[in-house]
Amino acid sequence: MNFIHYDKIDSTNSEALRRLSGSNDIRSLDQTVIAAFEQSAGRGRMQRAFYSPAKSGIYFTAIHAPKNPIQEPAKLTAAAAVAVCRSLKDLLGIEAKIKWVNDIYVNQKKVCGILSEGHLSKEGKIDAAAIGIGINIYQNDFPPEISARAGSVLDDRQGKKSGGDLRVQLASDVCQKLFELLNDEEKNKAALLEYASLSFIIGKEITVIPVIGEQESSYKATVLSIDKEARLHVRLFDGSERALSSGEISIKL
Repeated sequence: MNFIHYDKIDSTNSEALRRLSGSNDIRSLDQTVIAAFEQSAGRGRMQRAFYSPAKSGIYFTAIHAPKNPIQEPAKLTAAAAVAVCRSLKDLLGIEAKIKWVNDIYVNQKKVCGILSEGHLSKEGKIDAAAIGIGINIYQNDFPPEISARAGSVLDDRQGKKSGGDLRVQLASDVCQKLFELLNDEEKNKAALLEYASLSFIIGKEITVIPVIGEQESSYKATVLSIDKEARLHVRLFDGSERALSSGEISIKL
């Protein structure tokens, strides 16, 4: 693993994609990690701003450039979510849960977001992926628009007792776990089962937004399960069922 660290950057995903676009040998960037303590232009899905202040979290992107084209990008996000949950438990003893498809929650607050973006080859295939992960570790004053749902891994008391800066250690551990999952087919399959078991939305009523950002297309449904392809199975109020491989959901906690 090649770990590259910045104090501040525009976006670790943007830097990873820049490096991929400028490389004549995509494979040479496999298992490269771009990390930063602060992002000036961090982003989430649909180009939404991702709050990335200094001294409170760690923001990093793992580059996955396998030998063969990536066929199922949704599985990358699922593997990353499992890696984050495992690291939080191993390093901090914290039990985290997953909200499909890309959010990690602790104590009913979102503490981590994941954004996987593909790099296309000349043939139009996904030959590499930038898997971005942002974790809120220490408490911060979140902007009003996200303060109701955003949280941190550690509270003030725990943060003071943590002794030293956990940020680089946590990012490194997450990426080591993630690359191990991505490069071992059997471990990857097991991780997808773990992804489903870590979900806190099974059996819950949710609002599905099939086209992200278009609220008018939303509908209510009950979550039935998450399958081995990381698809969300839901039942609508008319009794019909759907398997969702993309989109967005919301849930009242």
